[in-house]
Amino acid sequence: MFYTITPLVLKMSGSTLFNLSLLTSDMWAVAIRVLFYQEQINWLYYVAFTVVAIGLIIYSLNESSSGDGTAASTEEPDQYQQLPSEDNSIESGHSLGRQERKQQEETHIC
Repeated sequence: MFYTITPLVLKMSGSTLFNLSLLTSDMWAVAIRVLFYQEQINWLYYVAFTVVAIGLIIYSLNESSSGDGTAASTEEPDQYQQLPSEDNSIESGHSLGRQERKQQEETHIC
């Protein structure tokens, strides 16, 4: 059953949510321990399970709300500017003398 559901969960929610939900797999071990063996479990388990479940819900809600494209539209694309020393043309490397290059470098530093 695990291998049948895995592709569906991965397609719907992604691998991060799938890996986070594997943290809840201990719930089944505790359920069997309580129901079949009538053993008592520590109260901290319930706290930990609740924290993990709330984290999964928060992550899943944030993931679905950011998938509508509004976050991508507010971001501006990165703009890069080519420095004169990075010019790819053949002329710039050979026509400038050492002093001219040194002067350009000094002006870029200031």
